[in-house]
Amino acid sequence: MKFYIASKLENASQVRQLAKVLKSWGWQHTYDWTGYEPAQMKEIALNEYAGVINADLVIVLLPGGRGTHTELGIATATGKKIVLHSEDPVLFDEYFQAPCPFYWLPGVKRVCCPFSELLGWLEQRFGSVVMKEY
Repeated sequence: MKFYIASKLENASQVRQLAKVLKSWGWQHTYDWTGYEPAQMKEIALNEYAGVINADLVIVLLPGGRGTHTELGIATATGKKIVLHSEDPVLFDEYFQAPCPFYWLPGVKRVCCPFSELLGWLEQRFGSVVMKEY
């Protein structure tokens, strides 16, 4: 399984933690943006784009920033399986004052649980190597 994790820079430690475990399962990380240097923005953008395009599964750790939602857009436009994770259920409330309608597109799975439970959820749905339908 090839995966990409989208989130904001402030969540880099969670991205690295999640990626480390997924790689231990035999999954392939298509791009790790967590060690970026601001002077390399064009290169980072191209690598992040390719990372999303080459992934089977895009995991989005919310809250995210502009880049996170751009990656979500690329993933939805290219028909990727997408898992949105939030510990805050208000982000998945359709009646919230400013919900993101793209969170409800087909192929997008919203997961609300503590971060510590996300790995169990992913393993249950996708297994340690072979991608399964959810």
